[in-house]
Amino acid sequence: MGHPGVMEVQEQPSSEDIRSDNEKHGHDNNKPEATYLKATKDGIPLHPQPSDDPEDPLNWSPLRKHAALVVLAMESLIIKFSNTVIAPGAHTLAAQFDTPASTASYIGSAPSVLYAFAPFLWIPLSHRMGRRPVLLISHLIALVAAIGVGRAESYSQALGCRMLMGFGGSAGLCISTAGISDMFFLHEKGTRLGVNGMLFVVAPYIGGVIGGAIQQNKSLGWRWAMYIAAICYAVQLVLQFLLVPETIYDKDVAARETPEQKKTLYRRLGFRTPTPAPGETWADTFRMPFSMFAYPAVVLPCFWASVCIMTEVANTAGLSLNFGTGTRFGFSVQQVGFCFFAGLIGSALGEVCAGPLCDFVVKRSLRSGKEWVPEKLLKLFISGLFTTFAGLLIYGFTIEYVKPSQWAAPLVGLGLFVFGQEIVVTVLLAYMTECYRDRAVECTIVFQFFLNLMCFPPPFYTPLWIAKHGGAKVPYIVYALLPVVFFPLCIMPFMWKGEAIRNRGPMLAFWKKSQ
Repeated sequence: MGHPGVMEVQEQPSSEDIRSDNEKHGHDNNKPEATYLKATKDGIPLHPQPSDDPEDPLNWSPLRKHAALVVLAMESLIIKFSNTVIAPGAHTLAAQFDTPASTASYIGSAPSVLYAFAPFLWIPLSHRMGRRPVLLISHLIALVAAIGVGRAESYSQALGCRMLMGFGGSAGLCISTAGISDMFFLHEKGTRLGVNGMLFVVAPYIGGVIGGAIQQNKSLGWRWAMYIAAICYAVQLVLQFLLVPETIYDKDVAARETPEQKKTLYRRLGFRTPTPAPGETWADTFRMPFSMFAYPAVVLPCFWASVCIMTEVANTAGLSLNFGTGTRFGFSVQQVGFCFFAGLIGSALGEVCAGPLCDFVVKRSLRSGKEWVPEKLLKLFISGLFTTFAGLLIYGFTIEYVKPSQWAAPLVGLGLFVFGQEIVVTVLLAYMTECYRDRAVECTIVFQFFLNLMCFPPPFYTPLWIAKHGGAKVPYIVYALLPVVFFPLCIMPFMWKGEAIRNRGPMLAFWKKSQ
């Protein structure tokens, strides 16, 4: 009843990871002799080892897994799409609410700060209630808020409802990654998390293209941009209910369930309430997301990745300010929307490289019989560092210096930046979910916290910085150099001694030990 296409091979576990995986899924770790590990037909050992229960997400059929994968990956698309679908109309919003265009752009960019903090509520709730009900509740909130934005009659109403959208939508950004990690094996995760990473990166640019076309139509306008976002949330809500069962699997809870309990309507609808650890209080559960901030192998790579791609929101929100009405390019709302195609192309090309490369590194290591360590993925960061650096420099210099007829040049720079962003996000997610598999959702919280905290300020001060005497090249030189400066401090130590640093655990525990 195990995973389709699985065979068993006799092999000694090669690391603590395999032993902890066997323990989690009910295997006996006390045998002194060789154990039988389940493997694929071509001999790749399965990490983690699945149980024999067909309800274990690792044992779901490929169709069931990939249907859930598509819906979970769409979380990132819908949430980030709804941010920028209104962005091309900054000048229209300014006229509607009698504010400067730079202030009107905050309606699109400001909610990103909620993506940094709201998961500290949603994720503990998911540990107590399950991933499935939290996703459904949070999307219902975002759906109602999107309708509220479309009906807003003042700037404060529109901004308030957009912040509520950010609060509701934030749950999916963390839970989707953990849900995907629950269902797939190590040698499959790179490509599957890459799908999620690609939609996460490409979503703002899809939103800009569609938003520009909608708002260019006078019979629709910016209000229908938000109504369409609400319709997308409604469709996603239905798909979640139909195609995404609970992915948290507890073998002890599953073993206690009787056949009658498994046939109840609650279980048939895909719900399964997790059981907290013995003695774990609600306060302990809500403290849990903060614990990963003590782990250097999570905090430093997340911080570096956030520095690397911190201009994402400033770039998308700034397209209307840099290319739209009143600029030397003089683009219409629809033409500003077309600028977002640069991000679509860059993301697609980035994912063609990022996910398969992660899986290639894993498969090559496992086939060689060498002990697998996640730090082998980190060298892939170098290509992301180079392309984001080059893309930011090209974008900043060409915005300032090229002729209006040469508008394609800065968009090439933007596409190159997004190509690198795609690689950075995919590699980071694959690395973190392998460092601490049982804490994947908490690791993702750390990434979302740093990313959205770092992305929040640039849309506010970058336009002012560009307007000063130095022009666009100055801020973008700074943005390009920051990840280069932090790379030796945040990534290279893990490429050299990552496993040793990771095995020491949290920084505070190590500090106490060293005293």
